[in-house]
Amino acid sequence: MATEKVLKDLNQEVYKVDPDYKDNGNKIKYTDKEDNQLEKNERNIVRIPGEGEFKVLSVKDGDYGFQGMAVAPIVNGTPDISQVTVVAAGTYPDDGRDFKAALKGMSPNGSPQADVALQYVGDLIDNNPNWTINQLSGYSQSAYMLKVGAHFQIPATVFSGWFQYRSLTPAEEKFMKENPHLFLNYRQKNDDVTKWNDFNSKWGNSDDFGTIVWVDGNSHKLTSWEFDKKTGQLKISDSLGNSEGSMIQASYFLMRGFLTQLTMLDQLKAKLTASGGGLSKNEKIYLDDQQALLAVNTGRAAYQNAMANAIKVYQNAITDAENIWQETLREARSQIEVLSDNEMKDNLSAIGATEQRIVGEPTEFFQQKINKAKTMDEKFESLAKEIKSKIDKMVQTDQQLAQQLKP
Repeated sequence: MATEKVLKDLNQEVYKVDPDYKDNGNKIKYTDKEDNQLEKNERNIVRIPGEGEFKVLSVKDGDYGFQGMAVAPIVNGTPDISQVTVVAAGTYPDDGRDFKAALKGMSPNGSPQADVALQYVGDLIDNNPNWTINQLSGYSQSAYMLKVGAHFQIPATVFSGWFQYRSLTPAEEKFMKENPHLFLNYRQKNDDVTKWNDFNSKWGNSDDFGTIVWVDGNSHKLTSWEFDKKTGQLKISDSLGNSEGSMIQASYFLMRGFLTQLTMLDQLKAKLTASGGGLSKNEKIYLDDQQALLAVNTGRAAYQNAMANAIKVYQNAITDAENIWQETLREARSQIEVLSDNEMKDNLSAIGATEQRIVGEPTEFFQQKINKAKTMDEKFESLAKEIKSKIDKMVQTDQQLAQQLKP
C-alpha cells in the first residue's frame, strides 16, 4: 500500500486531471492514454521525488467538478495492479462546478461529487477484475472517499477532510462503525474550513465513528502536514493535545498491518494448495505457526504502543512529584525564613511532608511499573523468537516446502 506521504502527494497531483487546472501556469494534464498517444502536455506517469513512479491506469473528469484517478506503483518496469490507489481531487475554487458542489456538500446529504465517485470506483471494480484496489484517498471536500470506502469496504485515508457522516447509508454506517481502523480522517482541531463546513468537531452534532484523528493546529492546507522520512507516515507532534490522536493512529496502523498479513497468509495458503490434494502436515504446521507468530507480533506491537504511553505517564508523574517537593520547599522557605534548611525539613517531616514520601515512594512505585512493562515486552520478544526458530528449522528440513515458499 502507498504510504501516507505518497497519498498526500497524489492528492496534490490529481488536480491535474482537470484540463482547466493551472499549476503556476504549467498545464500538465494526467491521462490514461498509451505512450504513443500522448500529446505534448499530457502525462500517464506520476513521478513523486523520493517515492518512485506511479502508472495512471484510469482518469475521470466527471459531473459536479469531480476529478479522480487510479494509479499503481511501477515495480520492475510494470504497474503493480495488486496495489491500486484511487484518489479524488479536493475543491478547485476556480472551477464553478466544483465550488457549487462544495456549497451543496454542506447539507446533510453531502457533496454531489460523492455519487460520481461511487459510480467511478464501482465501474473500476466491475471492469477490472484483475485489479486490487486496496486504498482510497481524498482531501477537503473529497473526504467523501470515506463513504466510497465504506460502501465498497476499501480502506480510505483523507486529509483535512470535511464530510457529512450523516450522508452514509445504514450499511455504510454499520461497516464504518465496526471497522474504524480502515478509515482515517486527519484534521487539525482549529481548522475553520472543516469546522464550519460539516460541524463535525469536538462540540459538533455528528458522530465520526472513531475515524477522525484530531491533531493540534489551525491549517487547512494539504502542504501543512508533515511525514516521517523513513516510514512515510504522517507525523503527529509529541504534545499533550495530540496524545489521543497519536494513540488512535498507532492502533489503527497496527490493525491495518495485521489484516494485511492475514491476507498474505491466505494468499500463501492458496499457493500451497494450488496443485490440489490439500496441505501436507508440515504445510499446516507452517501456516499455524505463521498465524501464531503474527498474533504474538501484533500483540507485542499493541503492548509496546500502550507501554510507551504508560511509561510517558509514569515518567511525567515522577517529574511532577519532584516538582511538588521543590514547590513545597519554596513555599516553606517563604513562610519561615528564620529557620535553616535542615530545621525547616525537620518541621515538614513532623507533619509527614518528607522527600521520601513525596518523591521517593512515588518514584519507586512508578519505576516498578516501568520495569514490569519492560519485562512483559521481553516475554513477547522471547516467544516470537521461539516460534520463528521453529519455523526456520522446519523450512530447512523440508526442502519441498522451502521451494514452495520462494517468490
